[in-house]
Amino acid sequence: MPIISTILPLGHEVMSTVKLNRATLAEQVADALIERIEADGLKPGDPLPSINRLVDEFGVSKPIIREALRTLEGRELIVTSNGRAPIVKPISGDSLRLFFERAVIIDGESMIELLEIRRGLEIQSVTLAARKRTDDEVAEMRSVVMEMRSHLYDPNEYAELDLKLHFLIASASRNTLMLYLIQSIRDVLRSTIKEGLRSRLSEAQIRRVQELHEAVVDAVATQDAPAAGSAMAAHFDDAIDAIYRSMLQRAEP
Repeated sequence: MPIISTILPLGHEVMSTVKLNRATLAEQVADALIERIEADGLKPGDPLPSINRLVDEFGVSKPIIREALRTLEGRELIVTSNGRAPIVKPISGDSLRLFFERAVIIDGESMIELLEIRRGLEIQSVTLAARKRTDDEVAEMRSVVMEMRSHLYDPNEYAELDLKLHFLIASASRNTLMLYLIQSIRDVLRSTIKEGLRSRLSEAQIRRVQELHEAVVDAVATQDAPAAGSAMAAHFDDAIDAIYRSMLQRAEP
């Protein structure tokens, strides 16, 4: 049993015993498997060795190997299933979404901070999309924004179409990591976006929401990156202001 010695500031030495347990061994195996995934250049869908083979390689028991694999699965690195070798998991925004969800639950004010983060991401996303989009992507964006026009007074449906449009723009940016970031934040803000739309009561406010979305798509279509970024910035400035006012109204006694 290993002995860990702790030295206190006053010079008193306290001896404590720490037993290396299965969790410690499992973490070591998990770290070694991560190094193997990187060293071997394994891609999403590629298999790891079977449990029996890993047992032989590491010289540990099956329970320890299974615990190591559960650790990697919890980190969203692999997928396991009964009777099959574990495989490398495709990258997704799930872990980011869980992080943002927890941040908002712990501190409600972080909702505005999250919107401010998304604002910067969306401006960069649409700037890239204006330079890299295809004609087919523009056609799909125009189809969605026209459908949005027919649902101006239906906040729930409009919000879903709004999210779809922003996802199309992020896809057209050809930046996969940005796409995951935007998608993870978008999912957390879904209900807040709907609330912000409901808070726009005047005809002019409602029309402005649609006009800014159409301006964004028009700028992407003409590959005018500065105009696309400006239109997206104006859209998010309005959205953040509307959601902030809605939050203040809810907080009033």
